[in-house]
Amino acid sequence: MSINKYPIQIQTDGRSELRRRLAVGGGRMTPQRLAIYEAVVGRTSHPSVGAVAEEVRRRFPGLSPATVYATLDLFARLGLVQEISGPVRRYDGRAGMHINLVCSRCGRVVDVDDPALVSLRRRAAARARFRVSAVRFELHGICPRCRRSPAPRNGGR
Repeated sequence: MSINKYPIQIQTDGRSELRRRLAVGGGRMTPQRLAIYEAVVGRTSHPSVGAVAEEVRRRFPGLSPATVYATLDLFARLGLVQEISGPVRRYDGRAGMHINLVCSRCGRVVDVDDPALVSLRRRAAARARFRVSAVRFELHGICPRCRRSPAPRNGGR
């Protein structure tokens, strides 16, 4: 699992930030990478790798799933997206510190803002005399919709 190396801070001109971070990370801007970036960043859908690949293949039919996986891993290392843990590999392109609530049953991801996160990160790091290089807040549980419906039988989803 990749945890981004840099805090996510995308400027309003995401293409410039993408180009800059790729240059620093030893990569280069390609139309395919830009399409993958646009399929994730600035959205609230937390797409899976498969959903990103499906969307990008409409523009680039020859694009392999391996390229999408590798590009999203690169973007996570560069701090452009965050990988969300769970039964399916998903990505969060939302800038700023927030909490991802992940439903263990249906896989739904909900973003929650909380201004206390900044001070929590600062206090925890100071208490342990720790230099923070990446931040990710995830809470896993069962969403309200899944709690209202009966649990699936035989371990199904």
